[in-house]
Amino acid sequence: MKQMIIIALISSIAFAATAQSTKLQYGLKAGMNVAALSGKNSGEAYNLNAWYAGAQLTLPLSKVFAFQPELLYSREGFRGTGMKYNFDFARMPLTFQLRHESGVYAEFGAQFGVKLRSTANDIDDDQKIEIPDMESYNAGLIMGMGYRHTSGIGINIRFAPSLTGVGKGLDAKLTTLSFGISYSLESNK
Repeated sequence: MKQMIIIALISSIAFAATAQSTKLQYGLKAGMNVAALSGKNSGEAYNLNAWYAGAQLTLPLSKVFAFQPELLYSREGFRGTGMKYNFDFARMPLTFQLRHESGVYAEFGAQFGVKLRSTANDIDDDQKIEIPDMESYNAGLIMGMGYRHTSGIGINIRFAPSLTGVGKGLDAKLTTLSFGISYSLESNK
């Protein structure tokens, strides 16, 4: 998994080098995750609302096409009978955007995540328990759309189904629907 992240970072730098004739945009983003568990071993799992925050870099490849790597801290999880399961990830979404001059865009790509922490909380007494047998990485797809105003303020919605399971030997995957806001600045170069 670490090799995949290194390859993704090198790819991001390579894209930046090829996009020198257009203005680079960089900024911050944050929002809400609505995560759900699916699969044979999901049992009685319910959505959990959490948050994400991080940085983004938009590399315009043309007037209508851009590449956007991000680095996010993302809390996800689900609720089960009497328990709340939280997963904290360092995520790296890598999206390609098809953009319209009005500011509307569609995006698609992949995201890779490294698990920072996984805990289970008893809903009644809020006691936290570390979960030992969780996967240390996560990979998934991204599909979404958004709007970025010329002032740099933007909104987006993103659907991200996981391709990897949450636990070792479990047929259960996280699927996340995210709603976010962002603020971007253009570089002077």
